[in-house]
Amino acid sequence: MREIEEQEIEKLFDYVTARVKEERKKRKISQLKLALLLGHNSTSYVARIELRQDGANYNLGHLYVIAKEFGMGMGEFLPEIRSAIED
Repeated sequence: MREIEEQEIEKLFDYVTARVKEERKKRKISQLKLALLLGHNSTSYVARIELRQDGANYNLGHLYVIAKEFGMGMGEFLPEIRSAIED
């Protein structure tokens, strides 16, 4: 993967993480409740994701579960993507 693509992927993870956190807080859902929803027994998993530590990120399965629980579409957690050709 090119360096620019790696940077874009990191920005994507930052965006997704921020959107999940925003929606979690809006719904007054604790890190523990979200962790349990995702099959983890403690807040440390969600905390590491929200702090962007150790390469921890939400995967597509996580986004599906979160979107379903929050009554949202998965796409609402993703930024709009423009083709490099358009730039």
